[in-house]
Amino acid sequence: MPEIWLKYGTTDVVLNIKLENLLSHILSTLPIISDDELRITLNDDVYLKDDTLLFALSNSDSTLKIADMLLGLARQKGLSNVTVGVLPQKKASFRSYIPFPQTTASEIRDKLFQEKINAHSNIMFISQTTYDPLFGYGGTPTILLRNYLKQGMTDAFNARQSNLPMPGLMASPLKIALQACESLSAKSIELIANSSGIIGMHHGTIFDAFEASTTQLNAYVTETEMPKYAIINTGNGAGQYSTLADSLNSLWNAIHIIRQGGSAVLVGENIRGIGSAALEMFIEGRLNVEQQKQNSTYIEGFEHLVYLDELRQQYDLSIVSTLPHYYLKAKLGLKTYTNMKSALEGAVSKFGTRQKVIVISDADIVLLKAKK
Repeated sequence: MPEIWLKYGTTDVVLNIKLENLLSHILSTLPIISDDELRITLNDDVYLKDDTLLFALSNSDSTLKIADMLLGLARQKGLSNVTVGVLPQKKASFRSYIPFPQTTASEIRDKLFQEKINAHSNIMFISQTTYDPLFGYGGTPTILLRNYLKQGMTDAFNARQSNLPMPGLMASPLKIALQACESLSAKSIELIANSSGIIGMHHGTIFDAFEASTTQLNAYVTETEMPKYAIINTGNGAGQYSTLADSLNSLWNAIHIIRQGGSAVLVGENIRGIGSAALEMFIEGRLNVEQQKQNSTYIEGFEHLVYLDELRQQYDLSIVSTLPHYYLKAKLGLKTYTNMKSALEGAVSKFGTRQKVIVISDADIVLLKAKK
């Protein structure tokens, strides 16, 4: 009986599954770039000077590691005016990671974004590129659009071509995100990472770095048989996937590989709660999905409710999480399990003892394609 370890917040949980019930375990096993190699590349390729703003757009371990390394290189070069910016909701993670007590991470709120950008002569965004169910791909352009370019985000959401997730497609929403960043005089570092470390790092203009990272992602498309039952683990990094909204992206990135009428279990601790204004409003009874679909103004995270509305009709959706089951089950319509053992028992009870289960650990960076 193989043991499969799945990420669950800051810990791992074991999935004990019989070999005859395991279709496959999809995860990234690509070579990791060593810390020494990362430092050499950053030292050779990334231009640092006084009056540089390092803007960490994610609280993943990989993003914070690169910010840490760049701060170290700045000190080695005698630069005293290299500052760090973070998204307001990510500040606590930065403080707990960066070891330099004299470094202050400044929250950059949406109303002050352009002012902060204009105040520095050298801007370096740092983010992690992933598949994204709404944009196709996620990274610096989409994070900036979601957090600071609100009208553009509304335009992107309304430009979607379907009410279903579309990971891996370079469609209209992503084109809007890229166009919105054209006027920004800034550089970007785009990272690709799995649970073991960084497997890709691309630097350049926002467009060039993002294009290079998505090209690398496209090399990881994996063919598999379409199962009736899938266990989907949240993406790598507890900090980056600490809310329900973050975790749901992993589910939406992989749901297309399951047969119609099949079941999917999302495994995510979600210790930081719901993480989406739209989800919270819906749970509290303050948002009607059908009415909001007719509203031209985007509410943060509304795509999750759109996908839930569509996909609950096609699949049996379940979750293992520490969030209150009342919210998950009664409000969002998700079936809840308390642990992995009960989740596997659910597969057996529905599909029989010979059912093959697929386990997906890296849906944020590995796109699945059905075998022909």
